[in-house]
Amino acid sequence: MLQFARDYLPLYFQGTLVAIGVTLLSMMLSVAIGLLAALGRLSGSHAARSIVSAYVALFRGIPPLVLLYVVYFGLPSWAEQMGIQPLAAFLAPLNNRVFSAVVAFGVNSGAYSTEIIRSAIAAIPHEQMEAAQSLGMSYWLAMRRIIVPQAARVAFPPLGNEFIAVLKGTSLASVIGVTELMRDAQLVAAATFQNLMAYSLAGVYYVALVIMLQSAVTWIEGRLSPAHK
Repeated sequence: MLQFARDYLPLYFQGTLVAIGVTLLSMMLSVAIGLLAALGRLSGSHAARSIVSAYVALFRGIPPLVLLYVVYFGLPSWAEQMGIQPLAAFLAPLNNRVFSAVVAFGVNSGAYSTEIIRSAIAAIPHEQMEAAQSLGMSYWLAMRRIIVPQAARVAFPPLGNEFIAVLKGTSLASVIGVTELMRDAQLVAAATFQNLMAYSLAGVYYVALVIMLQSAVTWIEGRLSPAHK
């Protein structure tokens, strides 16, 4: 086992870096979507609330693997078949495996981030918005300067858990050929026929990553706590 780990440590490390990169980009997209969608859901617009509710219901119901297939295999080929050049050009970047994985994971995770951020904003006492508006602030200015910064502190722990969930979910990207940690394990297993060793080593990497991320989230959460001095 030790000799096997030494032989393939660099390859697994490269796959781990790819998995982390996909996770970071996916979560950036997820949080951006989540913030915009949460603000839309809390707005006074019935149309915006309906659209966001439909988005959340749809993408929380679609398994990430199905969405990955739709984004990578389905949308680019559909655009080509439609023969609409602007649409085909717009969807052409989805032919890139990594980009498709980021979009699929980000859009799927965005549905969960929407609810996390919405709940965090709703947890801030409404009196703070009233006080800000009584000082002459507009609704959106009060949101940007007072409500959202406080909500970010509330939302951080569950968003940290969502980050960990997305990291583990990146193993699905191996099905479209993204050379991340799980894909490297598959290649090593095929080359050596030591399936147990190959996949167990990948499991060790995932466990180590999750433990480090959980520790980092707990530490940052403690730093963000109002009781911290």
